[in-house]
Amino acid sequence: MAEHASISQEDYLKVIYKMLSSSEEPISARLSEQLKVTPPAVTTALKRMARHGYVRLDSRSGHIRLTRQGRRIARRLVLRHRLVEKLLTEVLGMDWKVVHEEAEKLEHAISEEVERRLLEYFGRDGTCPHGYPLFGGVAKLRRQGAKPLDQEQPGARLKVVRVDEGFGFLEFLDRLHIRPGTEVRVIDRTFDETMTLAVGSRRHYLAKSTTARIWVKKV
Repeated sequence: MAEHASISQEDYLKVIYKMLSSSEEPISARLSEQLKVTPPAVTTALKRMARHGYVRLDSRSGHIRLTRQGRRIARRLVLRHRLVEKLLTEVLGMDWKVVHEEAEKLEHAISEEVERRLLEYFGRDGTCPHGYPLFGGVAKLRRQGAKPLDQEQPGARLKVVRVDEGFGFLEFLDRLHIRPGTEVRVIDRTFDETMTLAVGSRRHYLAKSTTARIWVKKV
């Protein structure tokens, strides 16, 4: 069993962990798409990670599961990612749209000591700039009454609490003035689940592919 995961293995573990946390099956094709590597490269990497004790692979079902060690590494990396995002936005004043990409690079370099000091500075109960809790993830959001916007009905008055990360998506939301803390109202929802959303005095028409990536709760 390897004592230290490589940066590449950490990236795999984080993606698998986030998929499992969102009840999404982390099959090889999805990993290939998320990590921007070829399917054969994913297969090779997963076999190596299984030998190192980070994942368990079921050859018959294709299921990929994290071991206790793999889950521990993934959780730590996710936490450090969110702490870096808070540092970049709240201390260095960087734009919320760009800090996810920066944190992808810096998360691997955070030491235990820096992690501890950042937690002391920010506390354990906050969120990253995109609304992800430092601890608890999707399960914590659900306990707080949050759910994806695409599950809401016309007439609902809501507050955005979390949005999916990714530079292109965040740029799009920023143009619509939608971010965590924004209050919105569902005006209409059509047969194909396109949603008409009121954001202040503006109206936006959003496809399900967008509303499924925005989490809200009642106000």
